[in-house]
Amino acid sequence: MTKRGLMAGLLLSTALAACSPAWDRPTNASDVNTDEGYMAERRDMPARPAAGKPSPERWNAMRCTDSPADASGFAAPVSAQMSLSPGDLVRISLPGDDAPSGSYKVDSDGTLSLDVVGKLSVAGITVQQAEAELAQRLVARGHYRPGFARVTMRLLDRAAVRVSVSGAVFQPGQVIINQRAPNETDTVRQAATGDHAIGRSLSVALSNAAGVRPDADIRRVVVVHAGTRQVVDLSGMLDGQPVNDVLLVDGDRVEVPSRGCFQAKLARPSPITPAGVRVFLSNLTTPASSNASSAVGRDQTSLPYGTRFLQALISANCVGGTQSTNADRWAVLISVNPISGESEVIERRIEGLVRRSDRDGFNPVMLPGDAVACYDSAFTNLRDVMRTIGDIAISGTVARVFIP
Repeated sequence: MTKRGLMAGLLLSTALAACSPAWDRPTNASDVNTDEGYMAERRDMPARPAAGKPSPERWNAMRCTDSPADASGFAAPVSAQMSLSPGDLVRISLPGDDAPSGSYKVDSDGTLSLDVVGKLSVAGITVQQAEAELAQRLVARGHYRPGFARVTMRLLDRAAVRVSVSGAVFQPGQVIINQRAPNETDTVRQAATGDHAIGRSLSVALSNAAGVRPDADIRRVVVVHAGTRQVVDLSGMLDGQPVNDVLLVDGDRVEVPSRGCFQAKLARPSPITPAGVRVFLSNLTTPASSNASSAVGRDQTSLPYGTRFLQALISANCVGGTQSTNADRWAVLISVNPISGESEVIERRIEGLVRRSDRDGFNPVMLPGDAVACYDSAFTNLRDVMRTIGDIAISGTVARVFIP
């Protein structure tokens, strides 16, 4: 093939590329427009839904189901408010010089090591029950006559505990709550009688599991303690109403059921949801040739929880520009369906998000770890193709001049 024929073929293929569709819609293993999708807001909705068709919000609400967990039929657990765990600090007071009075920590095996009675198992029982157990042991060992072992035990400081969190949370697994650095120990409070360890509450455990997901059924959170189960309603956390934010002990389990639907009211900062999300942004559009020139840095990728797709696009400098040539861009959202674990890729025309009044119907909420990428407009694509054709033509002319 001659150089002229090769050049003509290259120009023809480039021109054909310019005539190809400007955008290929991404496909997903699970259809985000059906019940398999996570957010109703991620449906492809026309500007006006067809007659008889539900709105995205209504369609999503129709999918919500209540979990079978109910307060009836569940035995109330031993009061975790006063149950002892390994590492807890207690003070024991007994009359007599030989009595094991003093401050003690519950060992890792859940026992108190006392010289006169040996190891006393106290983990998982209340302070009052531990007092009775110690009195019985002292009488059995002959240190006191029956009725004279007046044991006084006081809880001074609660230790960090390990609990398991499963279900509709962003990071299920074991979490450690009420963990404090040595320089955070308040010796005055530790020496005082009593302890209120808010760091060992149910809400803190959920927060340490990266918060509940938007599909969580927070009215029926199950706490499993010593083989018994209790259903706790945490819905008051969202509007400042009082809740039974129970304290947890070492080895407790927390189960958060899912309602199977996206609940926008849970997609905002609260004591049991994330304060913010970290997302990944890419803007390699014209005229911004790199993320650096687009000013996409750490501050732009750390967003408050509840931020929507359009706000993230503005943070990535994907919105605006010369309207006639550069504004009609496309963007994709790459997310993971937390129920199925499958990745979802959702495309949106940016100007549609800006101009349409029903934008909230298809403007998703950003979840932790989401990724956003921007694409140039069709006009910009065509302009770049024509520039490429011009460059090729110029290089061909140069080649004919300098190559014999």
